[in-house]
Amino acid sequence: MSYPKKISRETILETAMAFIEDHGVAELSMRTLAGNLGVTPNALYRYFASKADLEYAMADEGGQLMLADLEEAAAGLAPPDDIRAVARAYIRFARRYPQLYAMKMQHCAVNEDKPGSHDAIWDFVMQLAGKLPTSWDPKDLAMSLWAFLHGMVELDRANLLEGRSPEATIEVGLDVMMAGLLAHINAHTAKK
Repeated sequence: MSYPKKISRETILETAMAFIEDHGVAELSMRTLAGNLGVTPNALYRYFASKADLEYAMADEGGQLMLADLEEAAAGLAPPDDIRAVARAYIRFARRYPQLYAMKMQHCAVNEDKPGSHDAIWDFVMQLAGKLPTSWDPKDLAMSLWAFLHGMVELDRANLLEGRSPEATIEVGLDVMMAGLLAHINAHTAKK
């Protein structure tokens, strides 16, 4: 009598995340994933009630991976250099894991139960923004940074950078954003 192959939640997530990067989210199914793992589809349902539950877990895991990258990028840096490093890390993550990034963003929709990693990333960025000596609300600053970064990611993903180097375009955008931020900080601290 043969016994079923042992798998774990982590193995399923890792395999599913690698699969979507190679084949796209649309190609992911519980049956295909089970085949790649060498198990029956029923084995997956012990860990995930549905494909939607699996995708939610993948989005959360992607967020945890992103947070680790952002924290590593900011480690040991003072403001505002930590913001620039985090921005670069965000772009690198989105370019390295485009399908996982898209899935993560899909699960950040307003009025949806967001993965816990979304709030953890937001809290981390809010901490960075809160360290800056500025009169701006840290939430507005963090949201502006996210809007810029997400916009750059989406333009890059859609090949709409008009043949420009994504890295160079991102650096110009960061230079402009950081120059504005530094000018505001200098003006704010001069008033004190």
